[in-house]
Amino acid sequence: MAAYQRILVCLDLDPHCGQTLSRAAMLAQACGARLEAIHVVEHHAPMDLDYGLGGLPGIELDLPALLKAARERLDGLMREAGLEETPREVLAGMAHLEIPRLAQERDVDLIVMGAHARRGLERL
Repeated sequence: MAAYQRILVCLDLDPHCGQTLSRAAMLAQACGARLEAIHVVEHHAPMDLDYGLGGLPGIELDLPALLKAARERLDGLMREAGLEETPREVLAGMAHLEIPRLAQERDVDLIVMGAHARRGLERL
């Protein structure tokens, strides 16, 4: 097994993400690696709903409230997993941009992520 030094676990905060966190923690412990956790709040209106107009009237997203709720959920997950001292961060942005940016910035050796909560017909 490769000797990972820094592992970044990306959590979508769905009901099953504790499994992803647990496996990342086990891997970090086995490798003697530093574990960090992140969640990215994607706060934009879905493109298919705004028809490219940049927003919908009456749909206002309260970013500070979204970030606060995500931090509380992430803190709870870390506490449940016994990882209270593990560094964690909640970011606002687009996950597909923020995750690789942060991984490069922090010289991460391995990114661990679970399957996104929306699958198959649930996405329609």
